[in-house]
Amino acid sequence: MKSPLLVSMLLACLTNPPQAKAGMTADDIEQWFNEDTATTPVQVNENEIEFLPVPPAKPVLHTINKLIINQNSIDNGWVKLAQCYKHLDPIGKTDVVYRYKFLRALDITSKRHIGKATIKGQSIALEDVGNNAELCVKAEVRIFYQNPDSTFSLINGPYHRKYLDGYFPYHVTLSIQYPESKLTLINTIPREQPGFELDKETNRLTVDTHFAGTLMTEIIFKAR
Repeated sequence: MKSPLLVSMLLACLTNPPQAKAGMTADDIEQWFNEDTATTPVQVNENEIEFLPVPPAKPVLHTINKLIINQNSIDNGWVKLAQCYKHLDPIGKTDVVYRYKFLRALDITSKRHIGKATIKGQSIALEDVGNNAELCVKAEVRIFYQNPDSTFSLINGPYHRKYLDGYFPYHVTLSIQYPESKLTLINTIPREQPGFELDKETNRLTVDTHFAGTLMTEIIFKAR
């Protein structure tokens, strides 16, 4: 039986979620669901999003991404990615599958409470995922685009964590490092609002958001 819980941790326009494999019993599924830290799905329509100004009382699935934009990114679109998943759901076997059109140098940098993690092409096979498991990887992805008006866009997502016709709360943090001598931050989509917080520093933008639904982000820059 395949679990009804679909967890998407998507970091580019085309990324696929880790999810339960066939072979789980009904008791396995019920235990997995009941152990989840966010026990109440939020009713959100497909392709819509609800930001959560007050984070859930218990930790929820958290994807932390560090994206580094440099001159190479400006020239050809390649961005360095360091990514960690925290509070993964306990499961016997699951896959993290990356469907970026352009991805290279995928590597596992650390894991915790995971019995085995194996890179297979553009996917990572996980076995014996325990409670509060963490997985960290690094790669390079081509997600930085020059627009017709000569601005640049960093496109990231979609992220969603779906259960049947509802969505579990999801915590995403994006730390975007960029050369302020070459790029000026113009705008973010979505805009800053309760539940979608921005922290602007020299050469860095940090986005921290709790939400339910489907999240896509676009960070827009112009050249200096």
